[in-house]
Amino acid sequence: MKTMLIIEDIPEVGDWLQQQSGRVFPQAVQHRAASVAEACARLSYLSPDLALIDLGLPDGDGLSVLRTLKRDHPQTCCVVTTIFDDAGHLFPALRAGADGYLLKDDDEQEFTSALSGIVDGRPPLSPSIANMMLRHFQQTAQQMAQQEITLTSREEDMLVLVANGYSVKNAAESLGISVHTASGYLKNLYQKLQVTNRAEAALKAVNLGLINPADTL
Repeated sequence: MKTMLIIEDIPEVGDWLQQQSGRVFPQAVQHRAASVAEACARLSYLSPDLALIDLGLPDGDGLSVLRTLKRDHPQTCCVVTTIFDDAGHLFPALRAGADGYLLKDDDEQEFTSALSGIVDGRPPLSPSIANMMLRHFQQTAQQMAQQEITLTSREEDMLVLVANGYSVKNAAESLGISVHTASGYLKNLYQKLQVTNRAEAALKAVNLGLINPADTL
């Protein structure tokens, strides 16, 4: 890491970022910019190895600087340094090409430890940001699973009954259908849920939100 650009409009925060990043990369020559215009001017002659980018700048959005860096200096490791810890700021930054996302209110040890991960090829992410990303993709996976599995009303009825311990015969009687038809519904359920027994079917259906746990005993 030879050259670094810190884009931050609050002098005290810029000093803190310079101090912390200097601990991680003591040999790097540090440059600073306090606005979008100043950052773009710097980038007309500077090609930094690392850029720390604030999102809220007095003359515009830090994402515009991030996009410029990724377009004109693709080798630069671009790390957003911000106070915004919400998905509305995180995911647009990642889509714009951010290589990391650090919160300025992290303690010094967390901040420098995350930043030092660059050396080992680890993306610098604040712990709370990493957890947010994990939760987001877990929820997305669950939603996709729910969208892929669609049960008919009769299959849902059958699922609730077998989840409550009904035999195929008793379920058939409860639904007013033949045992043969009930067995067909159960077979379809196993195929759709990719399970092999009633206990697995009930557990997976609850986890996917296909049935309400209150509907089971």
